[in-house]
Amino acid sequence: MNLNLQRVYQARENLRGIAIATPITLSHELSETSGARIYFKWESLQKTGSFKIRGAIHKMRSIKQEELSKGVITASTGNHAQGMAFGARLLRISATVVMPMPTPQIKVERTERLGARVIRFGENYDEAHAHCTELIDRTGMTYIPAFEDFEVMAGQGTIALEILELFPETEMILVPVGGGGLISGIAVAAKAINPEIQVIGVQSTQACTMYHCFKAGEMVSVPVLPTLAEGLAGKIDPITLKLVKEYVDDIVLADEEFLPNTIHWVLSSERQVVEPSGAVGVTAIQQGLVRGVRKRNVVVVISGGNMDRSLLERIVLNHGRIQVEDRDVSKNFSY
Repeated sequence: MNLNLQRVYQARENLRGIAIATPITLSHELSETSGARIYFKWESLQKTGSFKIRGAIHKMRSIKQEELSKGVITASTGNHAQGMAFGARLLRISATVVMPMPTPQIKVERTERLGARVIRFGENYDEAHAHCTELIDRTGMTYIPAFEDFEVMAGQGTIALEILELFPETEMILVPVGGGGLISGIAVAAKAINPEIQVIGVQSTQACTMYHCFKAGEMVSVPVLPTLAEGLAGKIDPITLKLVKEYVDDIVLADEEFLPNTIHWVLSSERQVVEPSGAVGVTAIQQGLVRGVRKRNVVVVISGGNMDRSLLERIVLNHGRIQVEDRDVSKNFSY
């Protein structure tokens, strides 16, 4: 089994009438300052506020019904938890999410409101995931991965179909990178349709595991520093690294300290809320980090808008000038 365009088209059929074909808009201000035509793909306007429902729902609809009869389960503290919970409610199956004890209560409540049972366990993601594995062995529930799965990646790749059908003149796509599932799906689909398209990944200077593995050409150990872009922090998988090496043209690092300014700018200029992980592509354009953008048609994927309210208030009150909080997320990834 592998990831290909046919599987992405099948994912779109599974998502028809469920996932929103999110809008693409031209950023006049950023286009003028960059000398390019910069468009935003607003996955922040997707159901549950993130692209994650695409992969989670397609994965669940690809599993035989008898395997789903005992329910689905995952370990997560972020958008994947809500995406899986939304899909499970839609398919009328039970969902369980194991979340570390430090997970903010608002994320727990949002997941529970979507109908999932939340189990708080462990002090970090690794401990929560280990408990998730124990529950699978004990109950027979089906695990829904956050990124390291071809069907999940195919679901995320439907974003590329929407981009190229609505805007076939696209020459470059910028994609936030965490575990690598989103950019793998987009890159495989986009290059199958038009091999000349460049796909550029973006991470933060504080959350850059895939960047260093990509540059090294192999899995390497990378410390994760305190970061606002928690959705980009932490583990990757050999499956996604292999696809990223094969299909992605480059990965750049957006300055972590500039992210709050970008979030404030998007709110002021585009009238949209974007979470730090979803803002890195905009930051990369603002900082001039991507080579060869002038006079080209560039689509920046805004991957999510699930912004912590207190952080957003700090950014607004300080006009985008805040410091990264001193917190260790190295074992509390928000997939």
